[in-house]
Amino acid sequence: MKDIIDNLQQALLQLTPRERLIVLLGGVFVITTLLYSLAWQPLTRQYAQSQAALARARATATRIEEAAALVRGSANGRQLDRSTSLLTAVDQTSRSATLGKAPSRVQPEGDKEVKIWIDDVPFDNVLRWLGELQNRYAIHADSTEIERGSATGLVNIRLSLVRG
Repeated sequence: MKDIIDNLQQALLQLTPRERLIVLLGGVFVITTLLYSLAWQPLTRQYAQSQAALARARATATRIEEAAALVRGSANGRQLDRSTSLLTAVDQTSRSATLGKAPSRVQPEGDKEVKIWIDDVPFDNVLRWLGELQNRYAIHADSTEIERGSATGLVNIRLSLVRG
């Protein structure tokens, strides 16, 4: 390495002062161009990409917050009936037209849980009934077992319902 530096110094000393100045200025230009191309430009490009990603993430977060506010607003607007007991609410709604068929068995598990067995009921009706329980009484399925029923679209279902 020392030999290379010595050779470069010898070559530089053999040049006229004007040529030395031109070579040194050219060297400074080449070094500056390399630093810009290999270091500065990639850093600024990465910074710009990071700023764009941050702006997209902030926009997404804003949309999520707005959607959450809409959901909270709609949830606050509906009146949930929490005064009706869990068993009463389940019994009344299961006998309504929404489900279309009374449960074959209802077993209360204290005040907090009700187990229900329903055979050969349309799956769509079960979903509508569960939606009604959730929207009117804040009752949801804690556990579910679903088996194919005797005909297409019918299911045998075992539910464990709790109030949320």
